[in-house]
Amino acid sequence: MSLQSSLNREFISVNNIKSRQITIIGGRGRMGRLFAEQLLAIGHQVNALGQQDWDYAEELLNQADLVIVSVPIEHTVDVIKRAAKYLAPTTALCDITSIKTQPNQAMLTHHNGAVMGLHPMFGPSVTSFSGQKVVVCPGRNDDAFHWLLDFLKNQGADLITCTPEEHDEMMVFIQATQHFCRFSLGVFFAQANLDIEGSLLMSSPSYRQEIEILQRLFRQNPSLCVDIMLATEERCQAINSLADTYNRLAKLVVNKDREALIREFAENKQFFSRG
Repeated sequence: MSLQSSLNREFISVNNIKSRQITIIGGRGRMGRLFAEQLLAIGHQVNALGQQDWDYAEELLNQADLVIVSVPIEHTVDVIKRAAKYLAPTTALCDITSIKTQPNQAMLTHHNGAVMGLHPMFGPSVTSFSGQKVVVCPGRNDDAFHWLLDFLKNQGADLITCTPEEHDEMMVFIQATQHFCRFSLGVFFAQANLDIEGSLLMSSPSYRQEIEILQRLFRQNPSLCVDIMLATEERCQAINSLADTYNRLAKLVVNKDREALIREFAENKQFFSRG
């Protein structure tokens, strides 16, 4: 049985351009498939390496021009370590998970070739990269990724470059606390047995938008949402601090302390008036 048959590879290049050999670890997952489909569409050859395919890791990884790691957060570093032993020095390695410091460090430590961290700031339900943000965290030999970054830009993506540490610090607020807020609100609505359809009949545009966001959140794989909140100790501590703020303000509401609530509003209003 051929390697292609044994792996049941879905991804084969069809366009007549200078084609690169790409392997996506986790390429049968939703985000991995999105990247595979977009890369295939312009003529690259794309293989998927899943959990069942590690017997073929040498064939799939050693000859690749680019290896993309697209696995759940808690497995990313271990997968990088496992894959690195098969990589040629000429292979470029990147990951597309939502934390960057630990994966980037693992790639730099275990692979001698080009390294870069990417974080697509969108889910796998999008149909193209047009108008989507992708955070880029350089690691080593950036030139090896110029074609990939040009591909993303040509598809209409907005690239934002920063260090892995800057990325992770910002994602505490952009991702982790936002997921917790919406997760908590969704659990609260469900426990209250809210009549969602009835509420939408008399809702404001912002409320309808929030319900749409909650519905998208709860359609996700639960592990994805939870892992985003638990990914780093800094995220856990920030969520705990946010919960303390909720509790402090809730006590003012329970005590009907109108003056204290107005004072909180006034004192923090200045923060959002900057610039």
